[in-house]
Amino acid sequence: MQRHIITLILTSIITNINAMIFDQKPSIQNKISVGLYSSPEVESGLNIGYGYYRYIDEMVSLGIGMDMFWTNYLKESTVNLDSTGVGQTISTKEVEIDMTSYLLPLLGTAKITFPFELGTTKPYTNINLGWNILFNKETNYVSGDQKYRFFNGLGWGVALGSSLTLGEKSSIGIETFYRSAKLKANVDETELGLPSYDEIDMSGIGLQLGLFMNF
Repeated sequence: MQRHIITLILTSIITNINAMIFDQKPSIQNKISVGLYSSPEVESGLNIGYGYYRYIDEMVSLGIGMDMFWTNYLKESTVNLDSTGVGQTISTKEVEIDMTSYLLPLLGTAKITFPFELGTTKPYTNINLGWNILFNKETNYVSGDQKYRFFNGLGWGVALGSSLTLGEKSSIGIETFYRSAKLKANVDETELGLPSYDEIDMSGIGLQLGLFMNF
């Protein structure tokens, strides 16, 4: 009789442990994204990102995300034109200015999944707030000058997307987003005590694909 009771207790404990381990819903979501970002002030370029989120419930998750956007601008002039034997044109160019920009947004994120579906996809939105860091490398081959500029400032963003379930713990999404990023450098005062600073606007829109993994 005692052995039977002990066996029932052990079976119940093992069953509860298995339920806690294997039936538990995912609490963490990771996101890896890649896409294109366009700002009126610079050339369009590649944007990659990583996000780490913790589920509050099945509709809302909170976390942090970090993106990296980089672009390159060349000011060139054509100094000579030639052609091949089959009529192809060959142009000789000289580079006058070469500028590379790296934008690193570090943002807190709230992800909200809407309580309805669009066909087989689930629409969602992201709301972001955090800090933007910009590093510029500028080379002027005409004057021989080379400058390194560092900007930073508060930023925010919003995204709207839709995700498609791939497996039990994975999905893929496509989203369009807007990023507000007005950045400052050389914050100082004039001799008259007036605030002065350099400012660059890296605000723009983007489109990206994201892979979501739940744990």
